[in-house]
Amino acid sequence: MYGAAKLKVPGGKLVSVKLTFDKSIEKIQILGDFFINPEEALVEIEKSISGASISEGKEGIATRVARAAHLNHAEFIGVTPDSIAEAIFLAIGNGG
Repeated sequence: MYGAAKLKVPGGKLVSVKLTFDKSIEKIQILGDFFINPEEALVEIEKSISGASISEGKEGIATRVARAAHLNHAEFIGVTPDSIAEAIFLAIGNGG
């Protein structure tokens, strides 16, 4: 299935997610008007989410995002791992 969603983070930026999924997230693209430094870390964050079981829930996905950001010495500006996870689950809810 395919899902997409946009989330305006309170006091922050827009995060947009496009993904394909079944029982797990097969492919994901994270976009928006937020900043991440270094920019290349976003690819590694997307890789860390690909293959994740939907049953991990928002908390599990947010942990994956935070861990990948930490391992890649990345800093988010305008969004958080939690807001990215929230957008992912909005996209899953919009899929089908």
